[in-house]
Amino acid sequence: MHRVDRWIFAPEDARRLAGARIGLCLLLAYRLSAHDYDALAARHVRFLPHFYMDVFAHMPSPDLASALQALGIAAALAAGLGLALRITLPVALVCGLILNGMLNSTGRVMVRDALLMLCLAVIIAAGRAAGDVWTVRGPNQKAFGERYGWPIRSAMIVIALAYFFASVQKWRYSGFDWVTSDNLRWILYAQPHPNGFALFIADRPLLAHLFAAGALLLETSCPLVLFVPRLRWLLIPAVLTMHVAIRIALGLDYSAQALTVLIVFVNWPVVVDWTRRTLAPTPAAREIAR
Repeated sequence: MHRVDRWIFAPEDARRLAGARIGLCLLLAYRLSAHDYDALAARHVRFLPHFYMDVFAHMPSPDLASALQALGIAAALAAGLGLALRITLPVALVCGLILNGMLNSTGRVMVRDALLMLCLAVIIAAGRAAGDVWTVRGPNQKAFGERYGWPIRSAMIVIALAYFFASVQKWRYSGFDWVTSDNLRWILYAQPHPNGFALFIADRPLLAHLFAAGALLLETSCPLVLFVPRLRWLLIPAVLTMHVAIRIALGLDYSAQALTVLIVFVNWPVVVDWTRRTLAPTPAAREIAR
């Protein structure tokens, strides 16, 4: 437990936490702008609330949905700029929860934005540390310490466990039959209009079994990214590739989840420093001689 404690609270560059704040806030703003929530509220669909949406007796009105959407986008953008984080971040999160709750109250629960919302909650828990650098109010570019490390590693834990528990459910309800049965093939065939990529996999039983085994192995081994940093170069691209394949084969958009993984695990200070060195003009030979 002492080793775990030292890992979670190890010092970190403040720019990495700021990069996660900016990326997650911009992603939330995009996700909130990508849906027509007032049209959803106006359709008078059957309201089937789940979890916190039970506080609503019926689907929120179109006017309320439009107001929450505009407020959530504005708050997310302001939080990305580092403005009044103690207000803008919670407001953006609450607006996102209600609007996503509306989508999940129409019959089918979708968890596409779940990781994004959980990681934003971690950023909110970080308090002022999330806005110490890379803000519009004269940022300190050299901050470093424990207060910047634990939010990043906590978000990593959330992501790793999310994929791991998805595999636990597969092992619990299907076991190894998830790989050996024709479950994945029937999922691909059962679409109203399966595309060529889906049919290419489904028509080849061995290939379908390999895809199923790869997905199960990847989700089961995700916690290794916490203990073996070098494996991140293998497992994180594999996770992103899996989401791309799901998008192509099944048409399910889990881009928010994939981008959340990318935003949290990328070391943004290293990327920024490398970019600056790459784009910096090379001094002339005469200047070097001087």
